[in-house]
Amino acid sequence: MVPELQISFFDPVTRKTYRTDYLWRLADGRAIVGEFDGMEKYVNPQMVGSKTIEQRVLAERERDEALRRCGVSQIVHFSYNDVMHPDQLRRKLEQAGVPYVS
Repeated sequence: MVPELQISFFDPVTRKTYRTDYLWRLADGRAIVGEFDGMEKYVNPQMVGSKTIEQRVLAERERDEALRRCGVSQIVHFSYNDVMHPDQLRRKLEQAGVPYVS
């Protein structure tokens, strides 16, 4: 199943808009988001600014909670390593409920 790319969700609680990397809308109504997590946002001083790693991780968790409030059923985080090992990535997506089409 081919995902939609760069879909935005508005959270009325935080009043913020969050853009996801990938979105699968399933026939049963579930919405599964895929997020490619690069390490740059944790280690690159230009991206991190004055935030600690702990603050960055907390912000990611809060973002996930906001996406769930917007109706996202499941969020799958994956890394460059997952992409380089397609079977590993496929397992993560299948465990989340994303249909596999060969």
